[in-house]
Amino acid sequence: MNIILKDLKESFKSTSTILHFLFLSSIFTAAMVSFFLYSSFILMGVKPDLTLLFSIFLTFLAIYNINNLTDKEEDSINQPERANYTKDNENLILFLSILSYFIAILLGFYVNYLTVPAILFPFIVGLLYSIQIHPKIPRMKEIVGVKSFMVAISFVMITVIPVIFLNRVDAIIILLFYFFFAKIFINTIIFDIRDIEGDKKNNIKTIPVAIGKSSTKKLLFAINSSLILWIVVFIYLDLFTPYLPVLIFSIFYGYWYIHYFCNTEKAPKFLINLLVDGEWMFIAILCFIITNI
Repeated sequence: MNIILKDLKESFKSTSTILHFLFLSSIFTAAMVSFFLYSSFILMGVKPDLTLLFSIFLTFLAIYNINNLTDKEEDSINQPERANYTKDNENLILFLSILSYFIAILLGFYVNYLTVPAILFPFIVGLLYSIQIHPKIPRMKEIVGVKSFMVAISFVMITVIPVIFLNRVDAIIILLFYFFFAKIFINTIIFDIRDIEGDKKNNIKTIPVAIGKSSTKKLLFAINSSLILWIVVFIYLDLFTPYLPVLIFSIFYGYWYIHYFCNTEKAPKFLINLLVDGEWMFIAILCFIITNI
């Protein structure tokens, strides 16, 4: 029995170490973006392209790691382990980020050159967000709400990739754009709640910093609730019936994690990555199951 317990402890420790590395290196987060794109392919009725899924994985692996390099001061307060990991591996992270992004663009161009602007857009937005163009002009991260809005728009741009293969924009596409925007906007603000202490000290004007955690929770509930009306529209128009369970799950799941992370003072930092970013893995699995029933 002692041998079995020892083996279980070692196995758990090894698993925790692997997950820890996946979070620190942004591999987990980039993988969740691929699940996000996979879900958008399925929901829009387009066969997922594995090359483009890998391209988006490399794109966001590069973007998140470059963001880690530029946000070391904030991370030293919000996520000291990530800040230390980044400082210890700066040159390697920069090299791999540039290489990853270059390969991502080549893969996108190989599949369809029209996907390249969608791949470039998040990187350009990330640069505009992080750098100061002129001393008299504030950085975008110093303007309330800009971060969440820009991240959400960047993700909506990713969902343009399946539309390229559809060659049309109809009511379903427009409604899905709103769904993706609302979900990513909410998710980004949840992470801002986690990072509120470091953002305050570094003058980053996120919504939780500006209006406080309680008002932020009400705002997030309101945005998530708007998706109920959105579901009603889908039902009224008799659209999207097979995938309504996916969308309903996402709405109720959103209520749960908004409540949980807005009311929990000391939730483990990795838990937000796992449960909030991980939502797209759950959605992708549901989409896969429904598609193959």
